[in-house]
Amino acid sequence: MKIALVSEYYYPLLGGITEHVHNLARTLDKQGHDVTVITHNLRTRRNSHYPDEPVNFRVVRFGRGIPIYSNGSFARVTLSRRLSSDLRAFFKQERFDVIHAHSPLTPILPLVAMMNSDAPVTVGTFHTYFSHSQGFRIFQKKLAAVMEQMDGRIVVSGACVEALSRYFDADYQVIPNGVDPEYFHPQEEIPARFDDGKLNILFVGRFDPRNGLKTMLEAFRIVKQSFADCRLIVVGDGPLRPYYRSLVSRDLAGDVHFTGLVNGGRPSYYAAADIFCTPCTKASFGVVLLEAMAAAAPIVASDINGYRLVMEDGLQGTLVPGGSPQDFARALLDLLRNPLKRRMMGEAGRRTVTERFSWDLVGKQVEDYYARLLGEATGIDTSADPDGTASTGERIAALRS
Repeated sequence: MKIALVSEYYYPLLGGITEHVHNLARTLDKQGHDVTVITHNLRTRRNSHYPDEPVNFRVVRFGRGIPIYSNGSFARVTLSRRLSSDLRAFFKQERFDVIHAHSPLTPILPLVAMMNSDAPVTVGTFHTYFSHSQGFRIFQKKLAAVMEQMDGRIVVSGACVEALSRYFDADYQVIPNGVDPEYFHPQEEIPARFDDGKLNILFVGRFDPRNGLKTMLEAFRIVKQSFADCRLIVVGDGPLRPYYRSLVSRDLAGDVHFTGLVNGGRPSYYAAADIFCTPCTKASFGVVLLEAMAAAAPIVASDINGYRLVMEDGLQGTLVPGGSPQDFARALLDLLRNPLKRRMMGEAGRRTVTERFSWDLVGKQVEDYYARLLGEATGIDTSADPDGTASTGERIAALRS
């Protein structure tokens, strides 16, 4: 199949949707499909944050990405005077079998791609949980028409369905996020400065308010009053970095390490984690949970809908219902003082990702969904193809010619 994945979020911008799009493209390419990632140009001084392995799929960029604040985080939108006409011309030239937009009702790039798709199958994946959306409320009728145009609608969790159902009546296919358990692995080499016997608490995420770094820092201050032999490693960055650094008192500065943005070296930080902690207040799923679980790190996380769909309280880690710094400190201290409990939870997390969330499994679900939709759109019996779905794509291309 010839597949276009459209997203406002891709490297050098780091985050859960970036990871999802990249790994889906890599997995579909490995399955034999012709894959193109469509995104924007991002002006950044951190151009080194690209995947560290070679890839065979193309990345095509339109317009310029700019940051905006939305839903508790810093989002991106694409600006270009010719975006619609450029996308139409590109789609006409490439003749994709599937155009798959991520966050498809989000201005600007995914939504414009949806409105200009000429592929036999148009698919959208919804990644975000929200309690309400002013934009969806105001533009509900127009966006409902775009939703109706889609042949397939994927959500990464039931939490997304809950959010979308407040505004749109549609059918959704739940296909979760994934992780590569060979890339994130407990045997990864640990950075030397964090391999000295002191217990490591790890936080990973953009410095968006909803990701809970303020709560994390306050919880760590409480933890240090009762358990001195630990440190906090903060992996991530964002416009609020000076504010968060200002929250760290001088007496704790030696045990709070801000690493900045990390891409290729992230597995080593997860391997170093004795506990992974995320006090996030809004999440539809939690890619960072999968990465931590793949590295066999026990988890302390907010008790929110998206996280409950990934882990079970008391099995892979602890879900904290209160969400206050004191609540997180108690959960962290419980695990810091109990090495056997940490080991058992870490092993359970590793089993969970290999059995349910590996990209080989998730990618096959997406591929099968494409094939079914293509069969419905073209009348071709994709399930009867003895040579695999790659040859199905060739037959569809021949039919369209």
